[in-house]
Amino acid sequence: MQPVCDAPDAAALFQAYRDRIYRYVLHMVRNRGEAEDLTQETFLRAHRRLYLLRHPEAVGSWLYRIATRVSLDRLRQRKLDSLEEETTANRVEAGVRTRPSLAEAVERRQTSLCVQRCLEFLPDNYRAVIVMHEIHALTAPEIASLLGVRLTTVKMRLHRARRMLQQIMEYGCAVSDDRAGLPVCQPKTAMPKG
Repeated sequence: MQPVCDAPDAAALFQAYRDRIYRYVLHMVRNRGEAEDLTQETFLRAHRRLYLLRHPEAVGSWLYRIATRVSLDRLRQRKLDSLEEETTANRVEAGVRTRPSLAEAVERRQTSLCVQRCLEFLPDNYRAVIVMHEIHALTAPEIASLLGVRLTTVKMRLHRARRMLQQIMEYGCAVSDDRAGLPVCQPKTAMPKG
């Protein structure tokens, strides 16, 4: 079988998709260093399997699928490596109270800091679908294709992810309206003890 894309095309793919894939992976793993490594791993895997790409017009979804698998593999590995398990309430309290660096605050200007922090407490498969849908504007059928699951599974995960995110936010965030009437989320100053 002849390769669909040759080496220069692989470099062009990297140039065209690197930033998007990096941002996506960063939303998944929440660590800049790991996101850089996993972005590189995504493109290495893509380069090794470029000859398998039968539909060049689907290269974007193909790269997202690889990035999703690479990210979920890393998140699973984190869980295996973790020796301490905290309760969800303790993790929410610690996450909401932590202040972001200036660079993180600038990067997150379009999305509330509390929402970003609360996303971290969702299970990996729920966080994946909500990030793909709400942040990367992928449709439910696109997400189903990327993850290799049924459309009904994606819809169920989105519904549950939204419900869980709302519960987490109600516990750790104070929501109010700004001058323009848009919701603003701030960490609660005193977290209730469970």
